[in-house]
Amino acid sequence: MRAHDLDCLFYPDSVAVVGASNHPSKASYHVIHNMLKDGYKGRIYPINPKESEVQGLKCYPALKDIHEKVDLLVIGIGAKFVREVFYQAQERDDIKGAIIISAGFAETAIPERVAWQKEIAEICREKGIRLFGPNCNGIMNAENGINTSFAPGVKMRLGNAAYFSQSGALGGTLVVFAGEQPVPMGFNKWAHMGNMSDVTNIEVLRYFGSDDAIDAIAGYMESVRDGRELMETAAQITCKKPVLVLKVGRTELGSRAAQSHTGSLAGSDAIYESAFKQCGIVRVQDVEELTNAMKAISFCKKMKGNRVAVLTEAGGPGIICMDALVAGGVAELAPMSEATRDRLVECLPEMAMVCKPNGYVDMSAAAMEKEHEEALRAVLEDDQTDGVIMISLPPTFLPALEVVKGLVPVIKAYQKPVFLCLFKGEAMAEARAYLEENGIPTFDTPNQAAQAMGDLIRASRNLGEVRFTRGSEAENPHPLVKQAHEEGRNLLEPEAMNLLRDYGIPVGKFGWAKSRAEAGKLADEIGYPLVMKIVSPQIIHKSDYGAVKLNLQNRTQVEEEYDKLIAHVLSLKPDAEMKGVILAPMVNGGVEVIAGMVKDPQFGPSIMFGSGGILVELLKDVSFRIAPLREQDAEDMIRETKAYKMLCGMRGDSPKDIGAMVNLLVSLGRLAAENPMIQEIDLNPVKAQEQGINILDARIIIG
Repeated sequence: MRAHDLDCLFYPDSVAVVGASNHPSKASYHVIHNMLKDGYKGRIYPINPKESEVQGLKCYPALKDIHEKVDLLVIGIGAKFVREVFYQAQERDDIKGAIIISAGFAETAIPERVAWQKEIAEICREKGIRLFGPNCNGIMNAENGINTSFAPGVKMRLGNAAYFSQSGALGGTLVVFAGEQPVPMGFNKWAHMGNMSDVTNIEVLRYFGSDDAIDAIAGYMESVRDGRELMETAAQITCKKPVLVLKVGRTELGSRAAQSHTGSLAGSDAIYESAFKQCGIVRVQDVEELTNAMKAISFCKKMKGNRVAVLTEAGGPGIICMDALVAGGVAELAPMSEATRDRLVECLPEMAMVCKPNGYVDMSAAAMEKEHEEALRAVLEDDQTDGVIMISLPPTFLPALEVVKGLVPVIKAYQKPVFLCLFKGEAMAEARAYLEENGIPTFDTPNQAAQAMGDLIRASRNLGEVRFTRGSEAENPHPLVKQAHEEGRNLLEPEAMNLLRDYGIPVGKFGWAKSRAEAGKLADEIGYPLVMKIVSPQIIHKSDYGAVKLNLQNRTQVEEEYDKLIAHVLSLKPDAEMKGVILAPMVNGGVEVIAGMVKDPQFGPSIMFGSGGILVELLKDVSFRIAPLREQDAEDMIRETKAYKMLCGMRGDSPKDIGAMVNLLVSLGRLAAENPMIQEIDLNPVKAQEQGINILDARIIIG
């Protein structure tokens, strides 16, 4: 017994189609045509005041003229007439769901039409009607034949996948591509939400995630209203079944981001990319990749590790596959044992190239059916192999179908994914169909096979673990933050350092001097050599104004440079308020990195890490995660950067304290969550040492 409030849309016992037509040129014609064709068993009530019969069914003048129970409304009439339908729906108590396929509402940005959509949505909320659209293709359910879509070329085939989309055309294309495989892939449910005046893409994702008949979910996404809700929803699903998303749209954050390095590097696409990783969504780049990834996941379900062997009987395609596999940054070549390598040398033709490099085997074009089978069996039996990509373009004297018939029992004997690349074309069609009929995925090109293997690995890593929770998000603003917010200013650097210290972040020894005399006394207390920096709310980037003095050796030098530094900065920016200087010991050695936070409109506080110093914006070697962070999240984002190699020690340099950097990032996440008035945090540079870290500059922007 189903009991979800979206069931009214996907499992109605009766459907009324407003604007029903006998003319194929009308979208509403296809709604009824599809349901009749696809075997919908419920009652269909066409509505059109100009018709008495539509496609062999009795037609009603208006919704109010239907006296039987109506579960679902599908509306395909001019936008200005749609409200009248909902006025009639208000007088009934049976309608639970509605799909408006009509366009011409809020998407036009015309105030009057925006108001129409708002009014309809309000009626639906009052009556408890769940609404898809307006401006949508609605839904398809292959279990019962419900099909309100008018996407061309779609064939209803029952499968274990589900699709959601913010584009009707693109959503239909996903299903078409799936249906054009050597053995057509079907689907269970499909949804296009349109303007999302009620039901959103997140809600559909949650619904599909709760459906035991759905093993994998794919979607096309342009935006999301609540990024944190998306992450929490996806994290609860991806631990049980894969979610793949084709996300488009690459825009920057607002101009406010220019106040810090963190903000200027945090384009919204970078945040989406990081958020998807953190909650287990596998992001794909195009329709072909999504189709191939869904095929890989549908056939293979899960992969134990990331060690992949490449077997090929053609050198060029094999090298292409190997390059694509390793370049993806997810898989690695399987480090096969010496015994396996010896076995391969023995069973393959003498011109074969075995494990050069290890994990790559060029069987040569001389390999016949027996050699294909024995080589594959040897590789699959190796404990160091988690999966195999096998590439073959059998010549005319070696029938492809005979080759694959021998491979199928070998593959089925082992619980490891094996992808076959036989290339696209008529000569390989029969062999590819045979493989896929036996549950073995095939691919057109080596690149596609490598990419799909990487996506399977990414999806498999998420299974069994909930990777993100929103946490309490309880606001507990620090007094320094609260005061700065009330005064409408940013934190001064000494205040920023004190805030960091209060959150358990080591900031080292420093002091704030507001006069020449204070500076001299403080310098003696801290010790030499010293760094002196201007403290001023108007000086955001100190290096732009020469507002830093290095390597000060004694009290006399400190006092003299105090006056010089203030005079110099005022000569460049006369309106700057001078709040004194901050003094800190010179720090030598270590690796310069950057850490920070930026407030994203969809996802909230987002933590950043990367290569630091004055070239940070040029290098753009950064990664992001959404707060709150687990230690594993912090470790992952550090490993994603080129800075990680330097932290591990390069060219004889000693490894740095990565654990201290992990603690810094996790603490920044907690600080950001408890202080929502903070818009950006910029710690650059942070010196990573063999033991601990040193924060050399701190900038905190208050909203």
